[in-house]
Amino acid sequence: MLAIPDSVFDRGRIALLPVEANQTKGLYAAIVESKAELSPWMEWMHPDYSIGETEQWVMHCRKAWETDSSFGFTIVEHRTGQILGGCSITMDRPAQRNGSLGYWIRTSRTKQGFASEAAALLAQFGFAQLALIRIEILAAAGNIVSQRVAEKVGALREGLLRNRLLIRGEPRDAYVFSLIP
Repeated sequence: MLAIPDSVFDRGRIALLPVEANQTKGLYAAIVESKAELSPWMEWMHPDYSIGETEQWVMHCRKAWETDSSFGFTIVEHRTGQILGGCSITMDRPAQRNGSLGYWIRTSRTKQGFASEAAALLAQFGFAQLALIRIEILAAAGNIVSQRVAEKVGALREGLLRNRLLIRGEPRDAYVFSLIP
C-alpha cells in the first residue's frame, strides 16, 4: 500500500493535495460552478448532483488510496488557496504498470494552463511514485479542451477508440493519448 503523503506535490502555481474530507465544500463549490462544462463529458455529473455525492467521492478516494487502485488529488492554487479542480491516476492494469490519468478545472479558472500543469505533475507522480511505465489519457472525441491538455503535456495521440465511453447510456468515441517515462 502506498502511504497517503503528508507532503504536497507542488509545481509553479499549483499544489496537488490528496483528497480529504476537509476539502468537500470547496470541491462541491467547484463542481457546481462547472456543471454545464462537466456534464457532457463526466458520467457522474447530473442536474441534481449533491454535496452528499461529493462526500461519497471523497470517501471513495481515501479507500482507493488504501487499496492502491486510484490516487485522487485536489488541484489548489498557491496564491489564493482556491480549489481549482481535481485529478487522479487510476491503476487500470497494475500487473502491466499501466494507469490512466484524468483531470478537470472549475469553469471560472479554465484556459489559464492549470489543467496541463496538474496533468504534468500527476504524471511525474505516476512515474516516480507508482513506477508506472505507461499512463493513458482518454478524451471523448468532442472534448477538444481535454485533448489539448493531453497534447500540452506531451502525450502522444495513439488513435480513436470507437464506442470507448458510455455517457448517460450513449456510446462515445474517444481518443487515447499515452505518456511514457
